[in-house]
Amino acid sequence: MQALVKYHGLRDWKLRLPYHDSISVNTTSMTTKATLTDPWSSHGVYIEGRYSESATRRLQPVIEKLTEGRTGEGFRIDSTNLPRLNAKGLGYSSSAGAALTLLCYRRVVGGEPDLEKLSRVARLFAASAARSLVGGFSRLYAGESDDSSYASRFADEKTMDLRMVIVPLPLKVRTEDAHREVETSPFFEARIRSAQKRCEEMEKAILGGDLKRVGELTEQDTLELHAITMTGADRLLLMSEDSIRIIRKVREMRTDGLEAFFSMQTGPTVYINTSERHIERVLRGVSRLGYRAYPSRVGGEARVTTEPTDVNNS
Repeated sequence: MQALVKYHGLRDWKLRLPYHDSISVNTTSMTTKATLTDPWSSHGVYIEGRYSESATRRLQPVIEKLTEGRTGEGFRIDSTNLPRLNAKGLGYSSSAGAALTLLCYRRVVGGEPDLEKLSRVARLFAASAARSLVGGFSRLYAGESDDSSYASRFADEKTMDLRMVIVPLPLKVRTEDAHREVETSPFFEARIRSAQKRCEEMEKAILGGDLKRVGELTEQDTLELHAITMTGADRLLLMSEDSIRIIRKVREMRTDGLEAFFSMQTGPTVYINTSERHIERVLRGVSRLGYRAYPSRVGGEARVTTEPTDVNNS
């Protein structure tokens, strides 16, 4: 998942309510696969076969919400990110939260959920998981309560056939730390106002199929996000020398007439937003720098792929 207008900071950590709205688009090249696995006595979330205390802890409020507080519900979930990459800023926690939430719903409640309503539950794992759950181009409404904070899908690949080139880059920083860090920036209040306004502009640009405007807004949002992170109390740096090198290459390609715009999330990984006619040239440009890149299109919602215990999300 690529966040186009990103949120940082949570005004309610228990309900995971962000300070402002946010907009994202799912991808087709990066996915999370989650499976209910025997033995049932091994409760919790296992990532790549290893028990994850943090994922199990974050999934607990999701299960409690779905079971309405009943005790005794427990099962093992195996989760795998594909492709397996040592990178930060890919949105894998978002897709994982979406996949795990849908899987738990099918196990505990059963039937086909209303994804918009279920996004309130996915938000308890990660606010961005709410957007990833509903797929396509989606908007998370920050709201003021558990009921009023949810994600809604407002466009898909038919609305805008956005193409993306994803360049994964590694970094050892926890997203949770970054969320807390930005609140100490002297520019944080201005960021809240700017991002909320940008959501309106971004949604309008997507619905109008205006790639240039989407690209400009996303670049501005990226630079703002990293600016407030760098100006927090710990002066946290989420981008790397490789990030800067790729950004400069994107600007060079744009000078040469390509439709290419950079985007970054909580980490150094760079997304390059482009069009169908220019994606191959963008891929070649990045590859010549020595980086591995993954082409992608607009992805869909979380879905069950094998009845009844297998869930996949982009």
